[in-house]
Amino acid sequence: DRDLIEARKLQQTLIRDRVRDYGWARASLILRNSGRVGGDLVGSFPVDDNRVALYSIDVSGHGVASAMMTTRLAGFLTGSSPDQNLAFRKASDGGHELLPPDAVAERFNRLMLEEIQVEQYFTMAFAVVDRAAGTISLTQAGHPHPWLLRRDGTIRQIGEGGLPIGLIPEARFDRLVLPVLPGDRLLLVSDGFTECPLPSGRDFGDEGMLQSLRQSAHLSGPDLLEALVWDLSYQSGVDAFPDDVSGIVLDML
Repeated sequence: DRDLIEARKLQQTLIRDRVRDYGWARASLILRNSGRVGGDLVGSFPVDDNRVALYSIDVSGHGVASAMMTTRLAGFLTGSSPDQNLAFRKASDGGHELLPPDAVAERFNRLMLEEIQVEQYFTMAFAVVDRAAGTISLTQAGHPHPWLLRRDGTIRQIGEGGLPIGLIPEARFDRLVLPVLPGDRLLLVSDGFTECPLPSGRDFGDEGMLQSLRQSAHLSGPDLLEALVWDLSYQSGVDAFPDDVSGIVLDML
């Protein structure tokens, strides 16, 4: 028990900044493990003055093994060191340049199959929001569909589905590019939301997410995430969810 408590504390340090202000955008995140430790990971990092990358990851399985994998993956997505971040490659001028999201997923797929070589796999949504180009560039690798909340009140699912990472050698991943404007919001969530069982026998599902988002879209980033978790708890009738629940929302200011 003491080891698990300390492991939980260490895992929580991976997401110490629950709100991160980039000036023109603000990232807010939430993580509720189903046990002492979990296999979900969410985060963001700045690319340059005009771009922010954000990601949501769900490692297969539960417990300590999944938690150890999230810790290792977090080290490959650090914003403080481009040399260690798999999302970057060396540029011809000696600096670093960001890979497209689909290339990032392919890099992680090779890493899992050729170097890490464990039975686990993971799903991921990885996105780059570019205010100068006015675009969102996104790859969905077996993860629940991201949500785009437009400033005009429109709410839509985006993404192409895709394969999980770490299952098939030479897997290819799609890249989706969409326009984005100040006032728009991008939300990534794990399947702890969508696959949470309800007393009716159904799952919360995409319809539950859409209904909850319609009710809470006016809230700020942290409050929106808390409202989603509260609504999930209310509808499922439980406070302790059967799977890890995590999410990250990026508000363009």
